[in-house]
Amino acid sequence: MCGIAGIVNRDRDRPVPEALVRRMCGALKPRGPDDEGRYVHGAVGLGMRRLSIIDLSGGRQPIFNEDGSKAIVFNGEIYNYQDLRRGLVARGHTLRSTGDTETVLHLYEERGADCVIPLRGMFAFAIWDAATETLCLARDRFGIKPLYVVTAPWGIAFASELKALHAAGLTSRELDWEALDAYFQLGYIPAPASPFVDVRKLEPGHTLVWRRDAGVATHRYWRVPTHELPAPPDPETHVRELLDESVAAHLVSDVPVAAFLSGGLDSSAVVASMALAGDTPHAFTARYSGSGASAADETDLARALAVRHRADLTLIDIQPNIRDIFEPIVRALDEPHADDSAIPTWLLSQAVASRYKVALTGIGGDELFAGYRRHIGLLATEHYAKLPAGLRRIAGAVSRLIPEPHDGTLGVDRLKRFLRTGNGAVPDRFLGMMSRLSNDERLTLYAPCLRARVSGRAATTRFRELFGAQGRYTGLAAGLYLDYATFLPDDILALGDRLSMAHSLEVRVPFVDHVLVEAIFPLPQRVKIGTWWQNKRLLRRALRPRLPAAHFRAPKRGFVGPTAAWLRHELRDMLTDELSPERQRRLGHFEPAVVETLLRDHLTGRQNQERILLALLCFSTWHRLYVE
Repeated sequence: MCGIAGIVNRDRDRPVPEALVRRMCGALKPRGPDDEGRYVHGAVGLGMRRLSIIDLSGGRQPIFNEDGSKAIVFNGEIYNYQDLRRGLVARGHTLRSTGDTETVLHLYEERGADCVIPLRGMFAFAIWDAATETLCLARDRFGIKPLYVVTAPWGIAFASELKALHAAGLTSRELDWEALDAYFQLGYIPAPASPFVDVRKLEPGHTLVWRRDAGVATHRYWRVPTHELPAPPDPETHVRELLDESVAAHLVSDVPVAAFLSGGLDSSAVVASMALAGDTPHAFTARYSGSGASAADETDLARALAVRHRADLTLIDIQPNIRDIFEPIVRALDEPHADDSAIPTWLLSQAVASRYKVALTGIGGDELFAGYRRHIGLLATEHYAKLPAGLRRIAGAVSRLIPEPHDGTLGVDRLKRFLRTGNGAVPDRFLGMMSRLSNDERLTLYAPCLRARVSGRAATTRFRELFGAQGRYTGLAAGLYLDYATFLPDDILALGDRLSMAHSLEVRVPFVDHVLVEAIFPLPQRVKIGTWWQNKRLLRRALRPRLPAAHFRAPKRGFVGPTAAWLRHELRDMLTDELSPERQRRLGHFEPAVVETLLRDHLTGRQNQERILLALLCFSTWHRLYVE
């Protein structure tokens, strides 16, 4: 596990300053506190920071092939590298190390950019091929590991984190307001966009090849399956076997491995599989205190699971001093990112990293087994869309008058979003259920000078493009695919990577494994959710022999904190300061009166505005750190 960075100038006679590569590596130090490696030769500079997990003594990077003509810097883990290595040795390759990075480089010698195809794992890497003057970049199938890229007439630069390009002065820092409009709609920026116009993210499942004399070419090497498989005779046993095999693969490590544990099905399933693999898992779970703590607390469920599988359990207290960590979280996230799981993820990562370098999580279970309300909601909208248009317009208008509950829950908000969905295409209806503010509401939020520059259609365009490229999905598969293409890589996985690596902790995600996904995703809808559309029906039935009964009765909470209460209490001073009318007028991005109304509605309990207020707070803090 590492952070990687590099620069290649188009002009062969323009050397890359080693100090610049060193500065980029310095910005990535939390990703790799154990070692730093650099290769700077003429117009080429590669750098990395290493967190030693596999081949502790022999895995220093950059790594070169036998004749020194090719060099790699690599971030991630390849879980099947030992099998791949044996095949390379049998075919005559000479490998000097015993880790996974050199394996990838020798596969590149054989297959070029297609070296990604046999890899099982999470990765982002760069290979400089001096013989052909080619830079090959690659990102894993699901986007577990990040990779930012700048291409310009002078050449190309890349880094694991935006802050490395920022620190090296390789971005103009001009804001991309189309991307930021998508952020205010979704709470994250969908790839390939970034908050800056001149920086892009390499998309999941893609390679990028830059040639000095030919420019850039990108290629998608993997897609979520589009075919449907027949149901196996015993799908529950099938799921358990596949999950156990994936967890076993993700335990490959030369250092001990821990686990994140909530009271939910996904992380509990991972810990159960770890225990059945023969080890005693050490699991960490969050225990909240302060405003709204009781609604978010799942420690009783975590304890029951730990007792059942003889796991060691450490409770991490999340105290009301969350204001002190909010700015470091925003800095670590690199981009404006408004996900209310950030604070518990940060604190759990910090606690686990004090004792471990690697931890497994349950991320990805909802996307694979239909765990979100929107998955069922998308199916329901197919029927809702058949109602007369006038009736739907009336329902949408009336929904705005429904009062918000005072307990901070978002059930009414979800109902309103459902009623506002029309009879549009699948991606439009799906996006409607995820939007924090409608297009009209967001445009009202922006100051006039900004409103004239923003189309309000960036997220819609992106969702339509992605769905159009894979238009064979229908029913449940359509919603699951859109989550794999957007929410999973750009929100959940991005947040997990940044906040864990800020504490030098590698997080692994056994549910986000292409072998598992290729076996489970194509199963028929009726197998996954049944005739009555039950979220996670297949996973629940598969886990029934392994989890305490209380796990199946508990409501779905998600790995989140009591955000609405925090904004009214612990974060109130920060919120009102960052969103003050004076600051809004100074920046000139938003209408002060509209922001003030959102604040007043939330702080008085009149309406729960946590989703857009958190987005505004995260953006304002990020803007101060990265732009001002």
